[in-house]
Amino acid sequence: MALPFFDDFTTPLEGLPKTLNWLPTGGALVNNRLALQPLTRGTATLDGLRANGQSYSGLITSSYGALDSLTSQPINLGGLTPNDAVYLSFAWQAGSIVGVPNASGGTTPVRLELYVRNNAGTWELAWSQASTRRRTGFRQQVIDLNQAKYLHGNFQFRFVATGNASDNSDNWSIDYVVLDRGRTRGTSDTTFVDIATSAGLRGGNPSGGLRSPLRRFSAMPVWQFNAAPAGTSELNPRLGVNLSNLNAGVLPIPIDITGSVRVLPAGAALGSWLKISRPLPVNPRLDSVTGAANRQAVPTTAFEKRLRYTLALNTQETNPRTLANDTIFRDVELSNYYAYDDGSAENITQLVPYSTGQSAAFAYRFDLNQPDFVRGLRLYPVFTASDAAPRSVTINVWADEAGRPSQQPLATKTATITNPLPAGFQYAEITFDAPVRVSGSFYVGYSQPSQGRDLHYGLDLNSTFPPRHLWRRDNTGAWDTVNFVPRGLPPRGALMMRAVMTNGVATATASAREAAAFSLFPNPAARGTTVTVAGPRFARATVFDALGRVVWQQPTAQAGQASLPLPGLPPGIYTVRLTLPDGRTVGRRLMLE
Repeated sequence: MALPFFDDFTTPLEGLPKTLNWLPTGGALVNNRLALQPLTRGTATLDGLRANGQSYSGLITSSYGALDSLTSQPINLGGLTPNDAVYLSFAWQAGSIVGVPNASGGTTPVRLELYVRNNAGTWELAWSQASTRRRTGFRQQVIDLNQAKYLHGNFQFRFVATGNASDNSDNWSIDYVVLDRGRTRGTSDTTFVDIATSAGLRGGNPSGGLRSPLRRFSAMPVWQFNAAPAGTSELNPRLGVNLSNLNAGVLPIPIDITGSVRVLPAGAALGSWLKISRPLPVNPRLDSVTGAANRQAVPTTAFEKRLRYTLALNTQETNPRTLANDTIFRDVELSNYYAYDDGSAENITQLVPYSTGQSAAFAYRFDLNQPDFVRGLRLYPVFTASDAAPRSVTINVWADEAGRPSQQPLATKTATITNPLPAGFQYAEITFDAPVRVSGSFYVGYSQPSQGRDLHYGLDLNSTFPPRHLWRRDNTGAWDTVNFVPRGLPPRGALMMRAVMTNGVATATASAREAAAFSLFPNPAARGTTVTVAGPRFARATVFDALGRVVWQQPTAQAGQASLPLPGLPPGIYTVRLTLPDGRTVGRRLMLE
């Protein structure tokens, strides 16, 4: 690589750091949901989990050692001299929304280190920061590289995290990495000509991107959205994000800030939910901007839709490397389910595995705009090294009794969740034998049979739910409200559990006449062939083998598309289940040769 080296981790949106700058190893995760108030949206987080989500040690007991690392591609510093003022700068943070890191000690090292590669090919320690068991804000560090041994054609630098290798308690984040020549301010070079979107919102959650564009949920059925009472809206009246001003002085003019919304995948913009012009303060550098998502109406058409809410800054910056961080967006799905979570797990939670009395249960409250039927429940299981076996789970629907779940459920269904889930699945969906009629307020959730096991499920720390909307039952049958409290932060977090509805349809399957409108071709099909669904619009396709096990499901981004790029499934008879927009299902037999 040639200078300058720059990465503020705005791309990719989530995943491995881009290989243009970094070696594709080490386990660091680019994201905008773990770090607290970063300089710009997106950071590289180094933690105790491998890319597959399992701990580095694979042990249940604590074991300290090397965690994630982040290594630059080779950079050509050849031909430069100490007079060229070459400096490497970066911002770092100890801890994350997951919690406060453990304190560093002799036998329990918890630290972030920077190594640089000299002209002999040896890695030298250039900087180190030990954890003091405190979560920090982002702090700027500048490294002087003006020595001949660093100014060579194969220079590299590497961040290495050390901590508890058995869990995810020790997190470090890196942001705004700059390596360049001509930085004449030396180690005081800590400001840049850049205004950027960041994460979280002052007065609210300090992490994550834009808040949910919905007022009560992160996703909801489109027909319930459309049925909002007259004079009210399901859209959020306070949608926004933090902004960072990384400039050294006062801005000469205000910047324009625009919020827009459009229907994906390629729909035209529906309009603006924010349009203002304002200056940004230099001290403090972090500010926030909000607008009303309900300022722009969304068409109340019956079909499912995915909306993208975008916030963009017109900063008049001329450096192309800083332009990407001027824009941030949040998608919201109006489909056939309710959700309080955003689809990403930052932590885990579990029920107490009682050995006597009633089984423990979690229950979410949902408040309907019109009567409906519950088809099933989606759960986000997390299988750990200590509990990798399939698990039995019972889902339930409860009526409302004086503001809490009833003692007896309206419906119950027991099923087994396998490990691993089918490829592409994050949630396991369990369906009731028949849709369950509900109106007003109702509760849906799961209970854990007394198996003497801690069964973990995903906890989204960047979302929340209204007060008294999550309940837990103990082994005496008593219900009480629940809040999640991340270490060192106010109550926060949403159990990743979603209610699937039917739009008032009482039957789970479509009529024979409606089902006859769908067909598959080619059928029989060769292994690995893309199969096409001919017929009316559907919401999602799922493939089952002859034993009734799910072997493939359309990814969310492809849901409802007629082309089914099936993986290389073994020859045999399969069932393709098409879920219709109203929640009913159609089954079609498929033969693979």
